[in-house]
Amino acid sequence: MILWLHAGSGAIWIAACACFVIAGLALEDGTQEQRSFARIGVMRINQLAIVAASILLITGAFNIAIAAEQRHYHLRASFMIVLLIKIAIFIVMVAALGAAWRTAALTRQMFAHDNEAAIPGAIRRMVRAHFAIVALGSVALVLGLWLVGS
Repeated sequence: MILWLHAGSGAIWIAACACFVIAGLALEDGTQEQRSFARIGVMRINQLAIVAASILLITGAFNIAIAAEQRHYHLRASFMIVLLIKIAIFIVMVAALGAAWRTAALTRQMFAHDNEAAIPGAIRRMVRAHFAIVALGSVALVLGLWLVGS
């Protein structure tokens, strides 16, 4: 059950970020649709990503404990290397999400100060951050499949 929750939260995080990338690239700069997305959609997607990342962290810790116990705390070196790579990927993904979150906070300030001309640049920065999460998360999912099989 925990393993499925872990995989599902990872998939939801990647899917939310992929939706962000698609929407961010599809919306024309300076349009009302882009401003609406920046005002409403950005925060909702980022909130979903934060919840999924939090669940991923918690279930990941449980999965490591379960795997260690099942193997009587004798984990193969290859298992540990892949696990450490996944942890490093997670840290970079969280950093990218943090960057997107900070940029989203700046967009709220842009709206508050009537500086909507800077919105397209902010959207581009967030698209890059979310794309990084999608790419890295996809690698982590594949590595996770390897861990399950080992």
